[in-house]
Amino acid sequence: MREPSVRRYSGRSVEEWKAARRERLLAAALELFGTDGYPATSVERLCTQAKVSTRHFYHEFQNKEAVLLAVHAQVIELAVRNTGDALRRTADRPVGERIAAAVDSYLRTIMADLRRARISFVEVVGTSPAVEEQRIAFRELLIGNLRDVGDTAVERGEIKRKDFRFLALAFLGAVNTVVYDWMLAEPRPPEQKVQKSLRELAVQLLTA
Repeated sequence: MREPSVRRYSGRSVEEWKAARRERLLAAALELFGTDGYPATSVERLCTQAKVSTRHFYHEFQNKEAVLLAVHAQVIELAVRNTGDALRRTADRPVGERIAAAVDSYLRTIMADLRRARISFVEVVGTSPAVEEQRIAFRELLIGNLRDVGDTAVERGEIKRKDFRFLALAFLGAVNTVVYDWMLAEPRPPEQKVQKSLRELAVQLLTA
């Protein structure tokens, strides 16, 4: 007995249409949340930008908060992947090089697109308990990566043991403040200069 064929519209399956619709909504969220801001963006504006009906919006997302969670998750996934790749590439390198590579990778991911930076450092802060939980979970993941680098360096005899969690937390607080200030500056300093200063700060904090 033949299995029923997948119903297709204009050469796409229903699932492909749904996936494309979701991606358009996430692209619209990145643009609108990352430029005009989350509070200023309504579901209707998202739908207009994405060329999606409000009825179809609610097929994909429960509410506007769910879209913010999803687009922030995309930024997190990209940052985690790039930072992880940097740490794997430098697994056998001295601790200072490993920290610099991880910090560079993270900052380039976030700062390469001002919309990502605004979502990461402005729009998700204190927005709701669910969004705050996701933001803090991501912060703890970054802290864990830096702690692992520090612990490995201690085991190798490169540096003395320190409170790496506290130092990582202090560094990420500095990143939040510095990148936020960089976004608002007119004229905006070259991102490479900001990244270099933060990279040197991270190495100094964790290895001095």
